Amino acid sequence: MRFARFAASFTVLLFCLTPALYAQSDKLTVQGKLTRVMAIGGETSGWAIELNPVLTVEGKQVSSIEVVAVDSKKLEPLENKTVKATGKLSNATGIETGQRPILTLNSIKAIKQKSSKDN
Repeated sequence: MRFARFAASFTVLLFCLTPALYAQSDKLTVQGKLTRVMAIGGETSGWAIELNPVLTVEGKQVSSIEVVAVDSKKLEPLENKTVKATGKLSNATGIETGQRPILTLNSIKAIKQKSSKDN
């Protein structure tokens, strides 16, 4: 009887924790250069981050990721700057662009890039 009660409690606990674990795994922080992008038919948010370092998403290496902001005008001062962005990773599908990863921004800020000395 104790084992059955324990198993039932464990199962309920597992079902309660599973959505929280998936929600945390969708949060992603990236860094790279914020640039404008275009696609045929307007199938883009107009902004992407050229990643540094390259990121693996669903088994594929991507060198840039499209970003979506609630207020895209706030991205304009950050254009062509190195940024650090945090948001939720999802997928978008377009007729011309196909399926692609999208980062819906929670925060984005410019960062100073470390200078490299040529020897």
